Amino acid sequence: NPTVASMAVKTGLIDVVLFSINPCYDLLPPNEDVDTLWAEESYTNALQNIDPVREQFYTLCEREGVGIDVMKVYGGGDLLNKENSPFGRTMTPVQAIEYALTRPGVAAVMVGCKNREEIAEAVAWSYATPQERDYTAVMTGLEKFSWKGHCMYCGHCAPCTSKIDIAAVNKFYNLTVAQGEIPETVREHYKALTHHASECVECGACEVRCPFGVKIIESMHQAAQRFGF
Repeated sequence: NPTVASMAVKTGLIDVVLFSINPCYDLLPPNEDVDTLWAEESYTNALQNIDPVREQFYTLCEREGVGIDVMKVYGGGDLLNKENSPFGRTMTPVQAIEYALTRPGVAAVMVGCKNREEIAEAVAWSYATPQERDYTAVMTGLEKFSWKGHCMYCGHCAPCTSKIDIAAVNKFYNLTVAQGEIPETVREHYKALTHHASECVECGACEVRCPFGVKIIESMHQAAQRFGF
């Protein structure tokens, strides 16, 4: 679970963590019984946003330079089947892979395949269009599950009028929030961006496009204040 995985990362002795990531598992809190990740009763009640312990683990790995190698990217195949998915909607293999790869700290995914067709479906991510990779349609407008107000780094906010990479700014800012300070590596990554949060002109075009209702103008102000530019 993310609590134990975080302890391992903090030892400074490892470079890679094998961890299960997909939008369903991300909703659930840490648990010693891995079977709860598959249990139907785990998803019977309304759930909102990524569990904070999981998110802190992802940002910890990003900050410490520990790569996450993702397993269960399809949720044991359930996310690819409308009847089995807690969302009641079907994700494509490309969408599921894209979701995992856009989490902080993730370096790679491992996909279980039993035939050539499934291999081809996974490899298709390599040449898929942004529209084919877009996972937001599966995750928005759901009654029981909501990511409202939470940046999912999906990139729908682009293009920015001031050419700010909003998703990257949000990610670096969130890294500092999780740490309680600004690690030097995070500061340098933010500094290396071509455009910074302070350049936001508050046009609001990004907020109209955000499928999760993130208050982007406010987040840009917070990032500019945190980093100083």
